[in-house]
Amino acid sequence: MTAWIMSIVGVVVIGVLIDVLTPEGESNKYVKGVYALIVVLVIASPITKAFKSEIDFSKYFDDVIETDTAFIDGVNGDRKDADEQKITNCLKLRGYESATVVIFRTAGNIYGIDRVNVDITLCSQTKEDCEDEIISLIKAAVGCDEVRVYDNK
Repeated sequence: MTAWIMSIVGVVVIGVLIDVLTPEGESNKYVKGVYALIVVLVIASPITKAFKSEIDFSKYFDDVIETDTAFIDGVNGDRKDADEQKITNCLKLRGYESATVVIFRTAGNIYGIDRVNVDITLCSQTKEDCEDEIISLIKAAVGCDEVRVYDNK
């Protein structure tokens, strides 16, 4: 600790000498910038030593960490709804106004899309006419590879 304080005092003394000896002008600005960087490094040097040592975080935190699954499910549900709306809007722009989109999420806490079902029964187009276009639109919108298009006509 005393070595660190002595290095700070030494840097301050050098700073005073630099301030007195450097002429005014453009180079003074750069010299002071380099000096400021050295001061920051000297002051922050004990921080690097703290990171090199092993820190036992169990002293500071309880052993039990619980996941708030209700919050995660709510966020994932909101993301699912937003993705369904995004696909629906994308399909509406292409003329599929009455298409119904349902996203099936992957199991677990991390949001992922397992598959997307699109029902175009109420649309004027048939499945054979538009299935490839719908699949490519959904892949571009949400990046899902598993897309099923239904037409119960």
